[in-house]
Amino acid sequence: GKFLRLENFEVTNGPQLHVILGVDDNPYNHATLGDYLDLGPLKGNIGDQNYAIPADTDLNAYGSVVIYCVPFRAIFAIAPIK
Repeated sequence: GKFLRLENFEVTNGPQLHVILGVDDNPYNHATLGDYLDLGPLKGNIGDQNYAIPADTDLNAYGSVVIYCVPFRAIFAIAPIK
């Protein structure tokens, strides 16, 4: 299967942070996020991590990996998918 691997990862901790794949390659807020695929809750705010990506996911449809605070619709970090 496909996996997203975060290496040497560190982000500010926050409530209910999730790892998502966003359609936009540089979303700066909830309004510009557009459609996204939620890969699940962030496993920790520091360290290497793996997240399973559903096998039928077309990665060409997504432009960024986003650390997203679900209750406040806030973006904590963004990385473009290359």
